[in-house]
Amino acid sequence: MELEKILQLLGLNEKEAKVYLALMQLGTATVPSISKRAGTKRPTTYLILEDLRKRGLVTPMPRGITTIFTAESPEKILESENEKKKIIEASLPDLLAIYNTKKEKPKVRFYEGTRGVEEVYAEIMKEKEIFMYGSIATIEGEIPGIAKKNIENSRKNKSVIKEFLQNDSVSQKYKKEFYTPGIHEIKIAPKKYSFPTDNMIYGNKIAFFSYKDGPKVVVIESSDVVATYKSMFDIIWNAI
Repeated sequence: MELEKILQLLGLNEKEAKVYLALMQLGTATVPSISKRAGTKRPTTYLILEDLRKRGLVTPMPRGITTIFTAESPEKILESENEKKKIIEASLPDLLAIYNTKKEKPKVRFYEGTRGVEEVYAEIMKEKEIFMYGSIATIEGEIPGIAKKNIENSRKNKSVIKEFLQNDSVSQKYKKEFYTPGIHEIKIAPKKYSFPTDNMIYGNKIAFFSYKDGPKVVVIESSDVVATYKSMFDIIWNAI
């Protein structure tokens, strides 16, 4: 890698790198000599040398009616970078606290179409615990075979599932086929209740599936939102 590029990686801009490198090559020099070697205009070179002086990278020395400059060791750059690193490391806990606070704000994703819905189901079935209330008939009516595929994926990942389903013949058949105590528990809602959407709670996310006018799903990632819906699920589950 070119030395100028390396100096830029260490915090100098392009012109600062040119002037500093030129001065190191010259050893000790006047502004006109540095300007010529670096390929920078003389007024610009004066300004750059002043900036480099403030950073401790060059030292001006008056000689009669003129001033000559000497380059300091590039180790000064590393010393400066190490100081910056120490400051950042000391401030890191506070910065992370701000970042983590922002991370806790709910994140919302939206998917549309069969492919998007299947993608979210695949994500859900990787979780160790899944809580669902909805309608198997609705899911199967839109994407035939998806329920069985979900169960197969969940068993590969050894997921524990609790499902609270709409009361219809499809749900009754589904319960007979897949109910497994302690692993895949299924309860059927009273007939007077219906579930137009499917709702899945998993990890720190909740997914709302809607199949009216085509399959769609909204995923909300939020510990607070999930805690609320999980409490609601537990109340309903324990009441049946």
